[in-house]
Amino acid sequence: MTRMSAPLTRPDLSAPASATPLVRTVRIEEPVDLLGHVPAGVSGAWLRHGQGLVAVGRAWSVRTTGPDRFAAASAAFRDLASRARVDDEVRVRTSGLIALGSFSYAGASERLSTLLVPRALLGVHDGEAFLTVVGIDEEPELPASWRDLFPSSPVDVPAAAPLELEADHTPDEYQALVQQAVDEIRSGAAEKVVLSERTSARTPEPLSPALLLTRLARAYPSTWVYHLEDVIGASPEMLAQTEDGRVFSRVLAGSRPAADDGELDEADRRAFRADRKERSEHAYAVDSVVERLEDLAAEIEVSAEPFVLRLPGLEHLASDVSARLHEGVTSLDVAARLHPSAAVSGTPRERADEIIARLEPHDRGGYAAPVGWMDASGDGQWAIALRMAHLTGERSAVLQAGGGLVAASDPVSEHAEALAKCRPMLRALRGDAEA
Repeated sequence: MTRMSAPLTRPDLSAPASATPLVRTVRIEEPVDLLGHVPAGVSGAWLRHGQGLVAVGRAWSVRTTGPDRFAAASAAFRDLASRARVDDEVRVRTSGLIALGSFSYAGASERLSTLLVPRALLGVHDGEAFLTVVGIDEEPELPASWRDLFPSSPVDVPAAAPLELEADHTPDEYQALVQQAVDEIRSGAAEKVVLSERTSARTPEPLSPALLLTRLARAYPSTWVYHLEDVIGASPEMLAQTEDGRVFSRVLAGSRPAADDGELDEADRRAFRADRKERSEHAYAVDSVVERLEDLAAEIEVSAEPFVLRLPGLEHLASDVSARLHEGVTSLDVAARLHPSAAVSGTPRERADEIIARLEPHDRGGYAAPVGWMDASGDGQWAIALRMAHLTGERSAVLQAGGGLVAASDPVSEHAEALAKCRPMLRALRGDAEA
């Protein structure tokens, strides 16, 4: 899974270290359908329930790698924020100076991690619409209309021909890998391991991130739909959300597919909630989050019992964790401390990652890593990059999905779960309801 590359001794900045960002946010005095204004040249997005952020251009960015990639990126952005001159007439969450970010799963990954401040950002928060523009060492220019920067989203046309799909393994090969991981768990090498599978997709027409975003956001409105650099997806799992000195994390572990994008019936849902294998997998993930938060926060609270999060075609055991942050801790500090959680790695983390590195033939890149945004104060939201694809070419993408394995895991069921988790991206790529 990991390939060694020399860590950067300094972050790779797109502007001089002394650069001064000049930021202006203005209110838009009319309702804005954010999903109707995802432009063809979108450079980043963060969407949920029709609200969030759509970005174009790059005013500033930092790229990092290595074990300290989070800290290096955070330090560079906070240094930039300390020099920023911000004129924000809206003053809501996500207005003013915002950086979008996508990090790589492993410190040894060849893929660089990125924080990006866009040239322009269209936002909607609690019904309030606004435009932010950013200049580096110069005053940013406001357009005559916000629509000049954010025209209507491209017209959605379903794919004219089928996708070409190729998994890294045949079903038998992947199930054999699952069995190998389960055997190692039963031998005591680990308690839980999260194994994933990649599927390469080639599209008949050039890929449009704008279309993929709008399809995902309309089909899965309760997820966090994201895009930055080469990653795009619709994650159901919030790793770290901070605001006013508090942190929130939603832990998902334990999944059950449902047929035809439907829901489980009540009998199946009760059996799912009581399933010892699913409850065991879920407990490892919750414990890993709580243990790692203890260094950063106090007054940690956890859902008394896991609840079932219902998504089209797939249901999850979920628990919410909240706490009061220690002074000076940022959202990215929390995301870095929690990553990788047992929900995407395993338990113990080091042993699970060693098994993953042997059984998964490719670097995970941005898969299962933090993706989200942070403001100048350090508050933000970081989801886990799941239900996702890496955009690898004009007509190619690589989907990745997996599931948590414990001693009681069944290879056939685990393979079915991994396939079910690919459906959101497959349907977005196809532009229709078949997957």
